[in-house]
Amino acid sequence: MGIDHDVLHAQLERWSAAHYHEGTTISELRPMPGHAGLSFGFTVSDATGVLDRLVMRMPPKGVRRAGNTDVLRQVPLIRALGAAGVPVAEVVWWDDDEQWFDVPYFMVRFLHGSTYAVRAPGPEFAGVSASDVLRAAVEALAQVHLVDHAAALPGWEAPKALADEVAFWTPILEKSARHATAAPSWLSLGERTRDLLLGAIPADPIVGVFHGDFQTANILLDGSSVVAVIDWEISGIGAQLIDLGWLLFMNDAASWSDGAGLEDVPPFEDIVGWYAAAAGRDVSLADVAFYRALSGYRFGVISCLNVMLHRTGKRHDPEWESIALSIPSMFTRAASLLS
Repeated sequence: MGIDHDVLHAQLERWSAAHYHEGTTISELRPMPGHAGLSFGFTVSDATGVLDRLVMRMPPKGVRRAGNTDVLRQVPLIRALGAAGVPVAEVVWWDDDEQWFDVPYFMVRFLHGSTYAVRAPGPEFAGVSASDVLRAAVEALAQVHLVDHAAALPGWEAPKALADEVAFWTPILEKSARHATAAPSWLSLGERTRDLLLGAIPADPIVGVFHGDFQTANILLDGSSVVAVIDWEISGIGAQLIDLGWLLFMNDAASWSDGAGLEDVPPFEDIVGWYAAAAGRDVSLADVAFYRALSGYRFGVISCLNVMLHRTGKRHDPEWESIALSIPSMFTRAASLLS
């Protein structure tokens, strides 16, 4: 269900009067990219000028508040990361009082920066190479992974075992890949990849905070300098190399039906080396292969689900038709990394 712009504007006017002072106004209210209308930027002003520029996150109305729809679970994480020196947006306001927007919310200070599309960088990245950006990205990732979660986030979340992470996707695969909207090969390819993953789980993964969707689309940059790592909805405590595997999967030409635009991605061995140096850890390329395969499996299943939702009219998004072409590549590439 969409957000009524006029209603939200009126709610923000009432909220700002209570949280700043009477006579404040809201301007520049706009949906932020990539959040299905649940992230909004806006400016708070009064007669003296601009008081604040903020970005608000809130869940859809009428859904169960759990996982990525429990927005307030992100607040202690982002604040702990910021206190540890990780580049994140500053959390300014948060509340579970639904009198303001009918749902819980949190707000961070707006930051100037751009996300980097590896296949087609914007003009603001003229003179900046994919190597520059990816090196900066994994150095920021190392900062995230070095945070002592037990000290900084006691009781925030129980660690998730890798076997449980693999198993989580099984019912989603079976529901979406058995559906009439799926290609005949998707289920068997996905099941084979899952079974290979379950037989290759690393024995002693390093456990800590992970982002869950670590890619250049979720990093604000000023040139090749990281301004902030954003979008922490599916973060958690678990095997941290999930993040490195996801970044590599997203930029792996062999995982996509069309790898055009990924020619300038540096060798993955270099990216792993940059991360290992920044984190001060030995990182096995064999272990990284497992996490790359896990990422291909995860996104393959996610793609099956979203293709089904699109083709049945439950969630119209034609982009999934082009992604559907890569589902066999995601599963087969993942399987090849495990064989």
